[in-house]
Amino acid sequence: MLRAVADTHTVIWYIFADARLSITARSMIAQIASAGDQVAFSSITLAEIVYLSEKGRISALTLERLLAVVDTTDAVLAEVPFD
Repeated sequence: MLRAVADTHTVIWYIFADARLSITARSMIAQIASAGDQVAFSSITLAEIVYLSEKGRISALTLERLLAVVDTTDAVLAEVPFD
């Protein structure tokens, strides 16, 4: 079940275990994961990651890492379509 929605920065900081992700956000994601549920992110996040990568503002590996994280059987993050 989807229990929360994360914005682009939250997703990026989570997958890289970045210190900029607040303790509150990190704890909430951990609680959701331990319950077997998921945190949603918009498909727009994928477009934003491509844009930010092309501009050199984030690692070029970000999209690849996110897709790998989402493609696991016990994925905490789940893409939801923007329509």
